[in-house]
Amino acid sequence: MRILLILSTFIGFTMCRLMCGIEPITTNWMEIQIKLDCPAILEHHRKCCLAHGWCYVYKKVSMEACNNEYCRCVDALAKEGTCKMHSDNFCMNVKNLGPMLWPTINENGMAI
Repeated sequence: MRILLILSTFIGFTMCRLMCGIEPITTNWMEIQIKLDCPAILEHHRKCCLAHGWCYVYKKVSMEACNNEYCRCVDALAKEGTCKMHSDNFCMNVKNLGPMLWPTINENGMAI
């Protein structure tokens, strides 16, 4: 089962519940990690991702503020173990990828 889930990350636009980011491979990979290792926090993590996405679209605060809020949100979900490791990794990903994506996202939420 795990192999099927991992392989699904390499298949184009798979329907994904998490929707964290605009790129399907990373989004699917994040969802798989959360579903397999931390299923109890999936729904709340989805809310963190949605809030972060809207923050990038509306740009009412700085990119750093959006990223910091996302990191606080996912950090509150897990305090130790594998789930904490995933939260830390996701936070690092947003902070590393944000500077490339921030200027490309328009008011429709689409990368230009």
